[in-house]
Amino acid sequence: MTDSIKGKALVASPYLTERNFLRSVVYILRHDAEGAFGVILNRPTDISVGDLLERYLGQPSENAEPIYTGGPVDGPLLVVHNSADRADVDAIDFCEDLGLFVATDQGTLADIWQKNDCKYRCFDGYSGWGEGQLESELKAGGWLVWNAPPETVFADPESMWKEAVQQIGRDILAVRIDASRIPIDPASN
Repeated sequence: MTDSIKGKALVASPYLTERNFLRSVVYILRHDAEGAFGVILNRPTDISVGDLLERYLGQPSENAEPIYTGGPVDGPLLVVHNSADRADVDAIDFCEDLGLFVATDQGTLADIWQKNDCKYRCFDGYSGWGEGQLESELKAGGWLVWNAPPETVFADPESMWKEAVQQIGRDILAVRIDASRIPIDPASN
């Protein structure tokens, strides 16, 4: 296994044409000798967190945050969030306990996080790779690894892939060219 890329993002290369990952950005939550898993950050659905809370709790919720498709693998609802209870507020964590997310003594975690200005996203499904599978895909050029800042997890999903590809292009060019001479879009000459 190569070095872990946990906490980084995979950006689908323009050559990756697999339908589930076309123009996707996948945040890696775990990567070790057994494999890797993460969630696609830029696939919002039409279902909101409010819809989920209403179905689960049986009472209306005005939470309009969308549920995201985390990947092609079925699994529990995952909630990726920044950790307000830790000194490092940019740390990204995740939980897969829907009961904890929707109901506590002080209300739902979604409500508590909203009041404390914590950011979170809910994902239905995930993206997973078995032992050595991700390393093979990286070697084949299907993915670009992006040292994305933690706030990227909560960025605009519509422009995320394009911005990631542009940033990676600038980073590659910066090795050989004075950074002040690199255009915002490396494709423009």
